[in-house]
Amino acid sequence: MDTRLKKYNKVGYGGYCIICCLAVIMITVSLLAGSIFAATEDMQWINGYESIDHYYSGEITNNARHESIMNISGWVMIGTGVAGVIGLIASVIMTGRFVTDEKGKPVLNWFDRIWSEVHLVGGVSAGVIACAMLRLYYEFWMQGMYLKIWNWYNNYDFSEHLAPNIEFTLLLLLQALAVGIAFACLLSLCKKIKAREFWEKSILGGLYFLLVRSIKNSSNTLFKVVAILIIGAFLCSTWIGLPVVLVLIVYYVPKICKQFDEIKNGVTEVKNGNLSYKIPVRCDAKGFKSDLGRLASDINDISQASNIAIQNELKSQRLKTDLISNVSHDLKTPLTSMISYVGLIKQEGLDSPNAPEYLDIIDQKTQRLKTLTEDLFEAAKASSGAVPVNMENIDLSSLLTQTLAEMEETLSAKNLQIHVKNVCGDTHIRADGQLLWRVLENLLGNVSKYALEGSRVYINISDHMIRGSEQILLEIKNVSKDELNISEEELMERFKRGDESRTTEGSGLGLAIAKDLVKMMNGVFEISIDGDLFKASVMMEKAQMAQAEEQQEEEEQKEK
Repeated sequence: MDTRLKKYNKVGYGGYCIICCLAVIMITVSLLAGSIFAATEDMQWINGYESIDHYYSGEITNNARHESIMNISGWVMIGTGVAGVIGLIASVIMTGRFVTDEKGKPVLNWFDRIWSEVHLVGGVSAGVIACAMLRLYYEFWMQGMYLKIWNWYNNYDFSEHLAPNIEFTLLLLLQALAVGIAFACLLSLCKKIKAREFWEKSILGGLYFLLVRSIKNSSNTLFKVVAILIIGAFLCSTWIGLPVVLVLIVYYVPKICKQFDEIKNGVTEVKNGNLSYKIPVRCDAKGFKSDLGRLASDINDISQASNIAIQNELKSQRLKTDLISNVSHDLKTPLTSMISYVGLIKQEGLDSPNAPEYLDIIDQKTQRLKTLTEDLFEAAKASSGAVPVNMENIDLSSLLTQTLAEMEETLSAKNLQIHVKNVCGDTHIRADGQLLWRVLENLLGNVSKYALEGSRVYINISDHMIRGSEQILLEIKNVSKDELNISEEELMERFKRGDESRTTEGSGLGLAIAKDLVKMMNGVFEISIDGDLFKASVMMEKAQMAQAEEQQEEEEQKEK
């Protein structure tokens, strides 16, 4: 089925097909009844006429039956004719409504894509053939066959022809086929008109569009202008070509001038600083653009690129300001404490009983400065992509268990209950072991700093199929001890924390570093906030080699 289809009403389409078939049958019966009515009328006119030159000389053998058949055929001709016309009108109205694309436009099938000229010639020819059959039916009735009301004076020898029954059946089927073909061609033309592709699906229209689009796609504007002027000059020299040129001028020149004015206004808007302004770009049905259309599209692209560059520069400046303010704050706090306690040691001396406590505090603040400095360098390296990446097969479950064991003391200090759920049989992924361990350390470090004390932390590992590629998803969910009145985008920025008071020991770089490292390993890192529930998700590609080895082991076990 065509992927462009938006709607296919099976029931409605079936009813439409039934109406079309009934209309064809009604028109065929109307033509057949019309031939009987014409023949019975002529029988009444030439009744008993014995001229040798008259081919249809004969006499009516049953007047009552003759009158009855003539009346019935007349009423049948009128009734079925009206029914056929109503069916034809209904079919024309309904055609193209049941199979449409996303824009509600009728979708053309293989028969509709045949050239319009072929449909016109074929439909007219089929109609002429259907009407010509009336003469052959007339022959049957005037030769006294089937109706049993006419005695034909001339002798008719069927020895050189088909039997009358077979010949009549073939003629009836041929007439129904001709009416059906004419009907189908008419409906196809109507569908193309509704889809606005009548001219495009014709031979002349195809040649016209081919010429116009080849001219539009040409980048030599001077050549196109000169060629159009020369062709117009030759056409103007004839009485036939002059009206054509006038029509083309009246049709195309206002459109070109309007598009030029739109481009001029757009350039003025962009010059005045409105980089979000978009110049309307006009295309034909196939998406082809003229020179002015391509110019408008290029100006829009330049405006969009300039707008993006300005927004990125503003964001960069804001990040630099935040970097300076946050780094100065985070560096100033421990430095102030260190200076204060160094001053106390100088004042009281190393023999003071408070000296060991002062040294411990100075050591803690020194370690804090060291950690902050290392995070800054790591964030800069991860953001620039300068970190070497060694992709290999890593068992995510084993690495997670190792990381939890290393951070058990930190997590236990906050009375956090870790619940790990693994629904994957194989958790091998393609990643860098060192970088992935750093990501897990950052995420679990965030949990230890910001999770509600005594709460539960859920870690889930699951597999997913995305666009034909198997992926392993790691999710870490915890309840925040502070209110998360911040969006996911803001929290992912550097030096952003869940607590704006900055009373925790974090630097605000953990999530930013994790995101950059996961991106370097061709993975996806996302966070989501639902009230006080914080969730971090890491999705990595499943290792194909591990799957192949597992399948090989299974095959070996089966062989044994």
